[in-house]
Amino acid sequence: MLVSLKNVSKYVSLDGLTAEEIADKLTFSGVEVEEVGRLASGSHLVIGEVIKCEKHPNSDHLHVLDVNLGNQYGVTQIVCGAPNAKKGLKVIVARVGAILPQLDIKKGNIRGIESNGMCCSLLELGVDAKYLSEYQKAGIEELPLDAPVGEENVLGYLGLDDVILNLKVLANRPDLLSTINVAREIGALYAREVKIPTFSTNVSFNTKLVVGSKTKKCSQFAGREIRNIVTKPSPKWLVSSLMAMGIRSINNIVDIGNYVMMMTGQPLHMYDADKLEKAELYAQEDYQGDFVALDEKTYKVIKGDIVIASNNEPKCLGGLMGALNCAVTDQTKNIYIEAASFDSASIRRTSNRLGLFSESSARFIKGTNHYQAEFVMNFVTALINDLCETNENSNIVTYQSEKYEPQVINTTVDKINKRLGTSFTKVEIANALSRLNFVTKFKNDEEFSTSVPAYRLDITGPADLSEEVIRLLGFEHVKSVLPALDTKVGLLTTRQKRIKNIKTYLRNKGLDECVTYTLTSTKKMHDFNILKEEEHYAIINPLTDERVVVRTHILGSLLEVANYNIARQNKNLAIFEVSNMISKVSRSEHLAIVLVGKKQGQGLMHEVDYDFFDMKGLIEGLFTTLGVESSRYKFERLVDTKGELHPGKSASIIFQNKIIGKFGELHPNAIEKYDLGKTSAVALEIDLEALLEAKVSEIKMVPISRYPSVSRDLAFILDKGIAAGDVIKYVKKSGGSLVVDCQVFDVYQGEHIAEGKKSMAITVTYLKDNATLTEKEVSDAEDKIKFELARSFKAEIRS
Repeated sequence: MLVSLKNVSKYVSLDGLTAEEIADKLTFSGVEVEEVGRLASGSHLVIGEVIKCEKHPNSDHLHVLDVNLGNQYGVTQIVCGAPNAKKGLKVIVARVGAILPQLDIKKGNIRGIESNGMCCSLLELGVDAKYLSEYQKAGIEELPLDAPVGEENVLGYLGLDDVILNLKVLANRPDLLSTINVAREIGALYAREVKIPTFSTNVSFNTKLVVGSKTKKCSQFAGREIRNIVTKPSPKWLVSSLMAMGIRSINNIVDIGNYVMMMTGQPLHMYDADKLEKAELYAQEDYQGDFVALDEKTYKVIKGDIVIASNNEPKCLGGLMGALNCAVTDQTKNIYIEAASFDSASIRRTSNRLGLFSESSARFIKGTNHYQAEFVMNFVTALINDLCETNENSNIVTYQSEKYEPQVINTTVDKINKRLGTSFTKVEIANALSRLNFVTKFKNDEEFSTSVPAYRLDITGPADLSEEVIRLLGFEHVKSVLPALDTKVGLLTTRQKRIKNIKTYLRNKGLDECVTYTLTSTKKMHDFNILKEEEHYAIINPLTDERVVVRTHILGSLLEVANYNIARQNKNLAIFEVSNMISKVSRSEHLAIVLVGKKQGQGLMHEVDYDFFDMKGLIEGLFTTLGVESSRYKFERLVDTKGELHPGKSASIIFQNKIIGKFGELHPNAIEKYDLGKTSAVALEIDLEALLEAKVSEIKMVPISRYPSVSRDLAFILDKGIAAGDVIKYVKKSGGSLVVDCQVFDVYQGEHIAEGKKSMAITVTYLKDNATLTEKEVSDAEDKIKFELARSFKAEIRS
């Protein structure tokens, strides 16, 4: 934000203050001044008149000028190379000894002719080239015929004696995008009176213009009609004021709109009233189609973009740019003026999508004061009446959907001092807030309420009041006392320990940890959600369409990581992610694992595809790491795989009688969808909440038995739908304390086995801690196991 101190001085006295002092004061109060610059600069300048112009005898492009510098300096000879040098011209002369932005002027001899100074262009005085015409840049500046010869305050005469502050306006201070509010800030810092002008305008007729809004994204809309304007170049003061604020002059109408916007922070738009089919202007967001803007480019408008329409045709892309078909031109006689307030997020999205950025859009994006329309309208009307040779003003027509209620904040003196570490009195705090135009009412010596001015959008709570107090009264009042820090031993909670153990276990198994985006798109939010469907949170103002909703599962993101790596020839992957999932229903910690390609046994000499059992082994190891015994969980075949997991090679994880996770090899369609190539892929997602909260017994250490174990094999035929885990469970239960292990080593279906049946072979290990097992003890235990298998599963023991 470029701020002209000459403009600021219209509202607050800057007497006795240098630009550098003001910049330091603003910076130390939290309003950073990045640069102090000048519109133009130069010493030893004077206005002169060329009284003689002759060609240089030794050059085909130089001229020898006699320039009258007035009574004090008389006539001097200057050699000039400007193509527009001529007799009778009033010019800017830099005398010998002058210091200009790019050079110092010395007495010289140019091709045998003495030269005592230089005739200057504005470019040589430091004026930015973007404000100058090609004619001005090519030669010396031609001053008006009535320019006073001998005048030494040349920059003042030209209106270029201005100092410019370049403010870094942060998102929390949109009010500082207004010169008037910068003046208020400086006035508060130096305790100086700020005089905001009032404008009384003559209303000569009632307009037929109707304004309104058909969308909640436009809460305020004001309009006024002005007739019989004269469009012409702007006066010198307005041109230089805009130049100081970084804006090039166009004509008086456009310049007035820009000037009022920079002064008040309220963007305006002006329509040629005679080019509108109906005397109406409505804000709406349901228009779709092409829009030809003032820059003569065609933009695609979509639903959600704010447009100002008349007769159902877009006449302005709200907050960004007007339509070409109702633009104000040199022939315009009657205008409608618009002063509206728009939704910040909507303007930002449209601006980013179309690549349209301007001073107007910057103000709407950061936020504007919704309750200053009347002041702004009267301000702009007064200038138009003064500069456009008209006095035919209509009444102001308005639409306002929100009622102004001042923000009132309650706090106490003690709370402010405790927050700041200060000892300010009631009077000091009240005085500081009063300088900022806050209205303070004390209930007693401690408690008070403060009413916040409408333009301070950033003040919402007691902490903000504390900040304002310390900004004004100075940070030097904060006592330099070291805080008392109690030394404590840092410990992890049980939950944190378990999450850390899970990650450590998986990393030790050779898996790589990933961190992916929490936000995803509406198109992808249901992809590979194998656990549960819950309602997502949506971001109100997303940065892109790819980051709109908060995800409720990880696998979709992790499979995208796999796709990214495989596309770059990294084809063997073992990756995992632990992340917190948030939905409108629940909040839980999830773990996802993806295994793709091959695992290596002996480097490249022995590679095997990842399969279902690799993932099953990781899960079992995970439960063991967390101290959960195998009897407390089980795996069940997954029936409904949603076309994402392989129906014959996938399972659910059951813990505490609930499904907490699902895993399996990917369905061929899923492999194709994520473009994982012709390779195997296994995926897991598990809700860790039950595991993180589960009660587990401490690990107990027992000595290794001194007595030998006995292993016996059993083979039997049973229904093929019976799970091996159930069989093992019954073996251990019926065998009692003698059975220390049971493993399946063969499952067979086929020849010699009846349809619907399978043959299963197990090894049962028996052990006694305090004595050697006898043959009878082993046989009795084995008989009990056979009986239980036959009774529970109708198993036929094979000899």
